[in-house]
Amino acid sequence: MELNISNGRKWLAFIALALSSMCTLGDMVINPIAAALYEAFAGQSEALINFAITGPALVGLPFGILAGILCDKMNKKTVMIVGFAIFVVSACFGAVDNLPLFVTLRCFATGVGWGITNTAALSILAVMYTDEAEHGKFVGWYNMVMSVMGAIMAAVAGILAVSGWQHAFWTYYISIPVLVMLIVFLPSMKPVAKSENAESGSKEETVEAGWWKPLISLTVQVFFIALGFFVSLYMPALYVTDAGIGDEAFIGVLSSISTIATAIMSLAFGVLYAKFKNAVYLPGVFVMGACYIVMSLFPSQMTAIVCIALLGLMWPTYFCYFYTRCTELVPAAKAGTATSIVALSDGLAATACSYLLTGCMGLMGTNAVGAWIVPGIILLATGVVSLVAYMGSKGKKNA
Repeated sequence: MELNISNGRKWLAFIALALSSMCTLGDMVINPIAAALYEAFAGQSEALINFAITGPALVGLPFGILAGILCDKMNKKTVMIVGFAIFVVSACFGAVDNLPLFVTLRCFATGVGWGITNTAALSILAVMYTDEAEHGKFVGWYNMVMSVMGAIMAAVAGILAVSGWQHAFWTYYISIPVLVMLIVFLPSMKPVAKSENAESGSKEETVEAGWWKPLISLTVQVFFIALGFFVSLYMPALYVTDAGIGDEAFIGVLSSISTIATAIMSLAFGVLYAKFKNAVYLPGVFVMGACYIVMSLFPSQMTAIVCIALLGLMWPTYFCYFYTRCTELVPAAKAGTATSIVALSDGLAATACSYLLTGCMGLMGTNAVGAWIVPGIILLATGVVSLVAYMGSKGKKNA
């Protein structure tokens, strides 16, 4: 499906989509006030407070799948706007004193809203940029803006929260003009009717049985690579504390380093993908695996800084590649569903990463530093299998 819009309109639509990625990193507003929530709701269910902080990610997974199916059956613009509107309303009015209502609004904002918009935005990018290299470039730029938005939101929320945890939610007000931009600038993207395909002779929307089979190995790769990486994204505080190499300030520095590194590589991803194609993510998997092992064996502030920076640099080569690749393996009519399948695998890995680290700590009878080697082994093993599969596929093509 080709979009008949001007280049200027397409740029405005991309800017609106990129800024909407603030929904994907909406939890960056919650991170600075996580401890304050336990004080604000003291005496109430601690399990419910825990769910308010981490539970929305689980809630968002089925809505991501639903959004993918809807994007293949109806106007993608409608799906995107509805999803982001749910985020805007729930987030902007989310600073309530009632714990059950607070949890409900959190689940709607960074659960339902994130699940829908993350899948819809990436599905829209696949329609806006049909050339493989161009698609990869703009997915990289989308991820770059996402990283910058996350860093800005965390900083602003932290400053506002000094005068009260509820003030951190003022950060979400920037989503209101973004919603207006999406409504004004996104073009209509309706599915192409079968009758139109028959008249034009286009094969773009032809869907054969078993269209999903090429996604199986990709989805497995996504899970294991994401499972390994997300340990360093969500659990650095445990590593720093158990290694005795810093305090909360140092943990914040590591998060900033990771975010900046991710933004830099995301900006360059399009060039790398155009040159290396399906091999673009392979070096990064081995580098990430090596970083974990070095951090486990030689814990220090310098080791943590260097390795977290490298992990942040390598992440976009995986994130941008898999979200670009999944839409190229399936018929165009299933691009949305394919995106949602990858997002589901990615989200499951994000949910499981904390259980991986703490589970290994218990089984190995060690602290986070000792268990830190496990995600490294997972990444290296996944890298070896992926490399063998890649070389095998190249051999078949040459033959």
